[in-house]
Amino acid sequence: MKKEGISPERIFEPMGWSHAIKTGNTIYLAGMVGFDEHRNIVEGGFEAQTIKIFENIKLVLEAAGASLEDVVKLNIYVTDMDNIVRFREIRSRYFSPPMPASTGVEVSKLILP
Repeated sequence: MKKEGISPERIFEPMGWSHAIKTGNTIYLAGMVGFDEHRNIVEGGFEAQTIKIFENIKLVLEAAGASLEDVVKLNIYVTDMDNIVRFREIRSRYFSPPMPASTGVEVSKLILP
């Protein structure tokens, strides 16, 4: 099976991984964080970071020849489930029905940021 690593230059450089792997018509994205292209945390809190995450996902998908319309599944990890309503509002700006299948999980800590 042929694998192609996808790490576009317009987002932060990954630290030992690919932002995505494309094999055939399937694209697997790594977890995204609210970093700008210089690996700085985007200021503005949860909302600004979530918007940046979706913008980064768009860039990775475009580099792989896809778009947000091709996304079928989202896994969401938050450290405070109180943010999930704001997350859903932001997500609805990027996706239209049928919405991707989604799983939301509250965790005690994220590796980054």
